[in-house]
Amino acid sequence: MPLPTDEEIAQLTPMMKQYFTLKKQVKEAILFFRMGDFYEIFGDDAEAVAPKLQLVLTSRGKGPNQKIPFCGVPHHSAKTYWMKLLKLGLRVCIVDQTEDASQAKGLVKREITRILTPGCIDDLDGLDQERPNYLMAIYQHPPTKIWHGVVVDVSTGEFRWGEMQGYSEIEMMIGTYRPTELVVRRFFQEEIEHDLRTKGIGHEMTISLLPETILRDENQQYGLVRQVFGLDQGKLESLGVNSGGAAIMSAVLQYLIGLRASVDQFLTIRPLREPRTMDLNDIVIRDLELFETSQLRQRKGSLIAEINRTLTPMGARRLILEMKSPLLDMKEIVDRQNVVSIFLKESHLFSDIRDHLSQCYDLDRLATKAIAGRAAPSELVQMRLSLQAAARLAGNLSPFQKKLSVLSELVPLLQPADQIAKELDQALENEAGPLGARLDVFRSGYDASLDQLRHFSQNGEKQLQEYQQSLREQTGINSLKIKNHKTFGLLIEVTKSNLDKVPDSFIRRQTMVNGERYVTNELLELHEQLSVASERAVMREEELYLELLQRMLRHKADLRNVASALAFIDILQSFAQKARDGNYCRPQSLKCGTLNVVGSRHPVVESFVGHHHFVGNNLTLTPQKKQVLITGPNMAGKSTVMRQVALLAILHQMGSYVPASEAQLPVFDNIFTRVGASDHLAQGKSTFMVEMSESATILRKATDRSLVILDEVGRGTSTTDGLAIASAILEEISKKVNCYTLFATHYHELVSVAKGLSSVMIAKTEVVKKDSGLTFTHKLVEGGAEQSYGIEVAKLAGLPPRVLVRAEEYLKKSENHGQSEGFSSQKTNKQPPLAHWGVEEVFSVDDEQQRQLAAKIAKIPIHRTTPLQALNILNDLKAMVGNGTGTRLFDN
Repeated sequence: MPLPTDEEIAQLTPMMKQYFTLKKQVKEAILFFRMGDFYEIFGDDAEAVAPKLQLVLTSRGKGPNQKIPFCGVPHHSAKTYWMKLLKLGLRVCIVDQTEDASQAKGLVKREITRILTPGCIDDLDGLDQERPNYLMAIYQHPPTKIWHGVVVDVSTGEFRWGEMQGYSEIEMMIGTYRPTELVVRRFFQEEIEHDLRTKGIGHEMTISLLPETILRDENQQYGLVRQVFGLDQGKLESLGVNSGGAAIMSAVLQYLIGLRASVDQFLTIRPLREPRTMDLNDIVIRDLELFETSQLRQRKGSLIAEINRTLTPMGARRLILEMKSPLLDMKEIVDRQNVVSIFLKESHLFSDIRDHLSQCYDLDRLATKAIAGRAAPSELVQMRLSLQAAARLAGNLSPFQKKLSVLSELVPLLQPADQIAKELDQALENEAGPLGARLDVFRSGYDASLDQLRHFSQNGEKQLQEYQQSLREQTGINSLKIKNHKTFGLLIEVTKSNLDKVPDSFIRRQTMVNGERYVTNELLELHEQLSVASERAVMREEELYLELLQRMLRHKADLRNVASALAFIDILQSFAQKARDGNYCRPQSLKCGTLNVVGSRHPVVESFVGHHHFVGNNLTLTPQKKQVLITGPNMAGKSTVMRQVALLAILHQMGSYVPASEAQLPVFDNIFTRVGASDHLAQGKSTFMVEMSESATILRKATDRSLVILDEVGRGTSTTDGLAIASAILEEISKKVNCYTLFATHYHELVSVAKGLSSVMIAKTEVVKKDSGLTFTHKLVEGGAEQSYGIEVAKLAGLPPRVLVRAEEYLKKSENHGQSEGFSSQKTNKQPPLAHWGVEEVFSVDDEQQRQLAAKIAKIPIHRTTPLQALNILNDLKAMVGNGTGTRLFDN
């Protein structure tokens, strides 16, 4: 049902007026309305979430003869329900009581205290500790028509900005960062949502709206950016941030502020693309299964799951970042390897490092909560423990910082940890309970007034006993008693027989049958102290706690640095631990030149089959021989060999050791892949179209320092067309691009093409055929495969015998007629090898039509022709021949 109008709200009960007034501010969010010990949900929100949260739906009066659906959850467990809704892509608005109900006159005041969205969570319980939680915003600057993107992680303070080249790069960035929330302008929401869903991108993302007002106010934009980052317009421009960048950055900050989220954790602006790192695209990430398997989309079976030996959550997240963005600087790579080498050599040091890291909590996200003023006492205790471990770690590493440049940078970042830990240690108990519940957050001696209040609240009875005893001694009345009266409070009771001993300082309050009741000024003061001591103790604790959080805010830069250093040390020790566990070797880094791996292994496949069962392979590519054509049947290991070389390259440029006996690896400027058969039917793209698009991207973007993996190019179309395209791509790579390339194929005819290309080596995955069947050795050896053994592989796969027999018959029939495809009974002439296709050999100068074809072919700009354009040209040539009356170009 629609929200009530202002006139309708005026007719509701006071509480429902309050509810709907707040609800109208956050129409699209599920509003949790605090009422005493419960959060209640009303109206459409209740009907929508009750089944999702398995809550009982009931109703409550909202006005004269009106009922409204509602459900509720206990306040102490509400967080669990919020997180469930956020995982479903919904937004949650939290309304809290902002005054003590006992002090309220009429309706308790309530306000929106937080709006939670999937991309704006800083609560550790609602986050995957090993993955970042990104919010991404995109914006096209109207004057320049340039697209800008911002990516932030509210929970860690990561903030990135950069320009993007249209939709294709927006899609790539979404695939790379995988945000849980995308923020766009209102008029653009429906269009991009439809576009992304159609393309199967970001199906788990929530799409939200950027605030519009600030996008039209340049002064406000620069003012907000300066307020958060401390950078004026001139400084921003020196960093490359233009007016479009300032607009999107400020709009994102304004969006977060509107959600009542903290922005204090954002300290620096980082680029979307780090210039010092490789820019792996989402196709490579998918094909090489870096973070999840391509088919089941499971973490198990991915590279990250296999190599991750980190001990802290921030280390695990940093490892993902490093894997997405391998280094381009050889010095940085070698510097990291040097640290890994020291860790492996110094076993005691390595053991201490792992021990200290294992005692660290998620300092990155804990610091964010502290900076935002939302950290619980128990979380500050976890911060203290993490900082103490960081201080010990600095002590362990300091003797090595002069030897290793990486440690010379990291150790100073860790050093502030000791002082911050001491501040927290002076304040906090070893195990701090929640504020107001148990009075043990702060140590005894930290604050005198708190100690006194705590003393009164915890030792009130003892003080009364002591005061009672002192009065007995002063008056000589041994029967004197202090009792608590419901109306008069604490009173001194004296029997009639002792009334003559009552001193003048006693003030009579009540006469009894057997005696009198008195008070003293000291007793009145004690009574007041005892009656309000607990309440005052809680208030004083809250004051002290806010002061402590403010001090942590002043340390925010140091806290960020310590967390970053811990994360980096964690990934380096992870490299060392995996190298030890997996028997990895240290690769030699080369700026360019030879790629040489001995006994290389696929890290994930090896873990499934076992180290002793995995067959390692050798491969050498040189400046003169930079491409290798790999032939062989399915199941023989072509794809595994190619992928493992790419994975070795990525691990190497992360600074890790690699799964091989020996390795010399160049520093590649990028890695490209074209692997497997996939389609995008919703986009109208067939398997072949996707294959050609990805191949075209490689030919446009790869350089002579890139590594390219091509698996079965041309298999998505007919054999003739596919073979022609695969040949042209291989030739283009060899003669023009000259990148390091592993090219796997079933087209045996490509061997003859490769023989005519001086930079291409020919290899095959070895197959041994015996009477018992095929044996795949999984070894890469020199030479080309003579056949694909397709029927033998089909037999191994369990195809029915009658189908296999019939396939054999068709195969023999085809071979007898010398046909590459089809099973016609008419004899045809065999086609010449593709390596010998040339105008001079095919056309007769006496044939007018063939001269026209030759002239057309001669004008084709081969070096600027994409594979897809080549296919269209080939189709045009076939049409010219088919429509003519002369001799056909090729016999069919």
